[in-house]
Amino acid sequence: MEFCRATPPPDMSFTLPILLILIVYIVVFAIALVGNGTMFLILCRNQLVKVRRVHSLLLHMNIAHLMVTFFYMPKEILHNYMIAWNGGDFLCRACKFFDVFGIALSANVLICISLDRFYSIFFPLYAMKARRSVQQMVVIAWIVSFVTSAPQFYMFRATSHPCYPWFSQCVARNFIGEIPHQIVYWYSIVNIVQVYFLPLLVTVVCYSLILWRISHKNCFKSETEKGGLLRRNGGDNLQRARSRTLRMTFVVVFAFLFCWTPYAIIMFLHFTTNSKELVPKELRKFIYAFAVFNSALSPYLYGYFSFDVKKELKLLLMCSTRNAVSERFISYSSTIHAGIRNSSRIRKRSQSATNISKETSLSTS
Repeated sequence: MEFCRATPPPDMSFTLPILLILIVYIVVFAIALVGNGTMFLILCRNQLVKVRRVHSLLLHMNIAHLMVTFFYMPKEILHNYMIAWNGGDFLCRACKFFDVFGIALSANVLICISLDRFYSIFFPLYAMKARRSVQQMVVIAWIVSFVTSAPQFYMFRATSHPCYPWFSQCVARNFIGEIPHQIVYWYSIVNIVQVYFLPLLVTVVCYSLILWRISHKNCFKSETEKGGLLRRNGGDNLQRARSRTLRMTFVVVFAFLFCWTPYAIIMFLHFTTNSKELVPKELRKFIYAFAVFNSALSPYLYGYFSFDVKKELKLLLMCSTRNAVSERFISYSSTIHAGIRNSSRIRKRSQSATNISKETSLSTS
């Protein structure tokens, strides 16, 4: 009781840093919603026309970014606005699960894209089994993301303030002494390794080797051009398509590293120095918002390099108008057929009635 008397009530004031982080998340959410929603429709339409493994990988990455857009960003907006957690225990655990799951899935799919580009450059026969290999890599990416995110259900829970029951928060269980601190510590280490350092290692190794291989091929091509042995044919178009896809994946990887590197450095310093005051809480929120901005930026990047966006939007609009016209035509034709059936029934009934009247008149006569 004495402890509660000496403890001040939770600060529920709406400060300027909270307002700024709220504005940042609203802007990022709007950008991510437009970009990821549009690219989801474009990728689905192209997959229905022709299945391509690069588009399949981008579709799974897009789904991961949509998870971040629809689960993490609205949760942060509402939580920063209300300050207290009013969603209950289950929603607390579910939100924490999707916080990690969407980001982990996007990082794992990024690893799949890097490996796919590496195999396609170094192993020409990889194209014969590329589709099956991509499917297997995507399945592994989903499983690993789920397994590494599932502990969030156990790590977090909604709890009330011991002195002020009206104030509740979604906190890690080590914060209230229910589990040892070391469990959360090592899980956080594993999480940051999977989300950032493992994709960093794989992408740097793969693209360093790819750039070395391409430069080696370019030197060989320059020598053949001097000897007059190089001829232009349909293979040039294939090479240009490959180089365009390679540029797209390189830009997406660079955007991922650019957005997530500040947060990874802050987390590394936080765990190695074990000091919470090294970086202010408000600054940590802004840095993590910048990391999440990768989910809003990526669809614009791979959309620019992979599609003619204006053409794709026109095709989507044409498909929607065709569906609307077809639905109207079907409803109109069904109405006409129903009217014809009703009129034929009325005619049959009138004919049967006239026949009955004729038979009765003959019988009476």
